[in-house]
Parts: sequence; structure tokens; C-alpha cells
Amino acid sequence: MTYALPRSQKAGTQSLKTLGAVFIDDRAESKESDFIKKEFERSMDHYLLPFTMQWSNPIIRFFSLKKEWEAATAHLSSTTKIAIHPAYQQIIGMGQIAIPLILSEMKKQPDHWFWALRSITGEDPVLPEHKGKLRQMTEDWLKWGRRNGYPA
Repeated sequence: MTYALPRSQKAGTQSLKTLGAVFIDDRAESKESDFIKKEFERSMDHYLLPFTMQWSNPIIRFFSLKKEWEAATAHLSSTTKIAIHPAYQQIIGMGQIAIPLILSEMKKQPDHWFWALRSITGEDPVLPEHKGKLRQMTEDWLKWGRRNGYPA
């Protein structure tokens, strides 16, 4: 990432402390550059995939919502707060079409998809002794998926 100083300032007259920047591997890192990087990524998503296309393709919609949900809830420990996030609720609203996408994500990496799967399917295949154990709960849902014809 490259930074330009305002025309009124000459190169070398502003210290790194004043800029609030830290150089890591020849890159300047600061709160502002982090914000710029995130906005750049967000704008590229919209530039490369127009908004109308994002919502007309359920796979693109799912992964856009998943990315939004993960970014917004990564710091949360409350399962309820994680599950009531608007992006998560929109995934639930996708209905049956989201099931194979969720199961595929669970196979790659266990995560808090149980609420969504219970809401969409009306079922809960998690064994009582597995409650609260992420990996075992995930495996119970993956077994449910195989029994119900979802690709493993």
C-alpha cells in the first residue's frame, strides 16, 4: 500500500509517530490502513459481483452473508448473539437451499450452524451426550445430512 503526503508537506518532514503508521515487511500498517483495506475488499466484492447478481445466485448470497456474519460475530462468545445476527437470520431465511451449503461449511470447519439447521429442518439430531461439544454436534449433523441425501 502506498501513501502520499499532502502537497503542503514535504517528504521527510512528518514522523512515523505523527502518521500513526508502523512499517511491517515494507508496508505501512495503521488503523486507517486497516479501514482502507476492509473498504477496498468490500468495494471489490460489489464491483466484481454486482449487488443484483449477489442476491439472485443463492451460492453467492450464502457466502456473502456468511462472510458478513463471521466478520461481525468473531469476537462474540454468546451463541444467542451469534445466531440473531441479521446475516445469519437471512441465511436461515434462504430455507432448504442453504442446508447443503451449511453442511459443506461444517465439514470443512465446525462452527455455530446448529441453530440455523434446527430452524430450517425442524429437526435436532444431536445426541443428548453431545450437547455443548462442537465437534460431536457437527458430526451428528453431518450424519443427519448423509442419511437425508445431502452430499458428504
